[in-house]
Amino acid sequence: MRICIVKATKQIIEMQGGEDDRPDLSEMRLNTLKQNALNAGHAEADIEVKWVTEAEYAAAKLEDPVEIAAKAVQAAQVVVQAAKAQSIIDNLPSWAQVNQAVTNISDLPSAKVFIRKLARVLYWLARNKSD
Repeated sequence: MRICIVKATKQIIEMQGGEDDRPDLSEMRLNTLKQNALNAGHAEADIEVKWVTEAEYAAAKLEDPVEIAAKAVQAAQVVVQAAKAQSIIDNLPSWAQVNQAVTNISDLPSAKVFIRKLARVLYWLARNKSD
């Protein structure tokens, strides 16, 4: 595979897969990356194009500020989800309280209130299942 990076920031501008199985086309394939970067407004002196292995590509991604920022956002989302889940757990009534609330239902309006609360919980669980 081949990559094009901004030298100063290590940002990966583009990656193209494929092996260097045709040495006669090797320079042409690198030139495609270079031309794409130049067409996007980068100066030739500011970019580097090269062939890389899977391991070298993985290492380059670890230095890419866009990848670093994306991982930071992802980590922050995990923290937010964990805090949200813990808040729900902390605010759950005990089973004894839930059982007593069901036992105390004695009329239709009380049943509707309980069913509405139950429906809200089920709706929330279904809506947030993908998170």
